[in-house]
Amino acid sequence: MTIPPLFPSRGARTRRSIRRAAGRFRRARRGSSAVEFALILPVLLMVWAGMSEMSHAIDNWRKVTLLARTVADLTAQGDTQNPIKASLMTDILSSAANVLRPFDATNAKIVVSAMGVDITNLNLVPRVCSSTASSNTTARATGPAAGLTVPAGYRTNGVRYMLAEVSMTYTPMIGSALLKILPGLGSTITFSASIPWPARGGTVYAPNTYTEIVLPNGAACP
Repeated sequence: MTIPPLFPSRGARTRRSIRRAAGRFRRARRGSSAVEFALILPVLLMVWAGMSEMSHAIDNWRKVTLLARTVADLTAQGDTQNPIKASLMTDILSSAANVLRPFDATNAKIVVSAMGVDITNLNLVPRVCSSTASSNTTARATGPAAGLTVPAGYRTNGVRYMLAEVSMTYTPMIGSALLKILPGLGSTITFSASIPWPARGGTVYAPNTYTEIVLPNGAACP
């Protein structure tokens, strides 16, 4: 008959300790919430960053559109003289700083053009009669406006209207590096708006019967 040892061997004690520890680990639930939170935290941060970025970008795009409408409306009212005074046009273009706030207006490019409709000779291609621009971009050349079509509602021979074009680059607050990963995108996005506006001031130049606003250093439509 074999008599068992009074004291278990060290190996047996170690195995029992490991089994007990493993059992306690299987039954333990105190750290499960922390582990689950650590797993979903990156997803929550991505959702939060995406929502914040989207709302910020939409606000910037909305203000670019608002700026184009503001510049078109102010210019369409004309001046006490024709062509419009250069100082008045400078003030109108300077409104970008107030309209775009809190966004930086220094990279906003603004082009304002006095357009004429000549259905007889140009069909639905508008004519640029005079044009001016902010200091960081170039005004449109006078003559038929390549790539443009007379907007619906202005397609009457002799009609004059203002066209305000605004573009602005937007740099994301968060994740601008991620944009570079997407094909065809860089670290910035360009927002643009083009707003036609009926001329509400100006002078009637014969033989036309519609009022026309002439921008600084420009001339009336031929």
